Amino acid sequence: MEETYKTYQHNPPHLFIPNAKYFVTSSTLGKYPYLKSEEAKWAALHYLIKSLDYFNWELEDWVILDNHIHIMINAPEDSTTLSQLFNNFHRFTANWLSKHHIKKLKEKYFHNYWDTCITYERSYFTRLHYIWYNPVKHNYVDSPEKWKFGSYYFRYNEEMKEMEEIIKTYPIDKLKIDDDF
Repeated sequence: MEETYKTYQHNPPHLFIPNAKYFVTSSTLGKYPYLKSEEAKWAALHYLIKSLDYFNWELEDWVILDNHIHIMINAPEDSTTLSQLFNNFHRFTANWLSKHHIKKLKEKYFHNYWDTCITYERSYFTRLHYIWYNPVKHNYVDSPEKWKFGSYYFRYNEEMKEMEEIIKTYPIDKLKIDDDF
């Protein structure tokens, strides 16, 4: 497949490049903390992994907070399936939330998702740093290795030196991401 650029009437345009890396944010509607419980976070991760697998995307790094997630994923040859992937993830996670009596305040649980196709190395590593430190940014923990709902927690013991080098080399202080959750 080749690169595809799609425009939508009520959404931002999307650049789809086969086998590229994507930084994606997905949020709950109204920033409501539907994913506040540990069980909801683990369920969201489960349905995210199932949806990624179904559409042949690969999860690289992730973090799940009470009202949003950030992920770094690798696209398959058909990268245009990203919207289907997120429809799937949102639908199955919403079903789980509904079955576990987490009442929605509005007509749905999830708002949307935003993606960035990563086209150069600095952007990639800066966004990894951002994913890892998001729980610190939002005051969930004072250090990312304490947040068990993210890939940093699982990678830290084996890759600590490499991760610290990325954090030092690729600061996030100038990164502009809409993340006022």
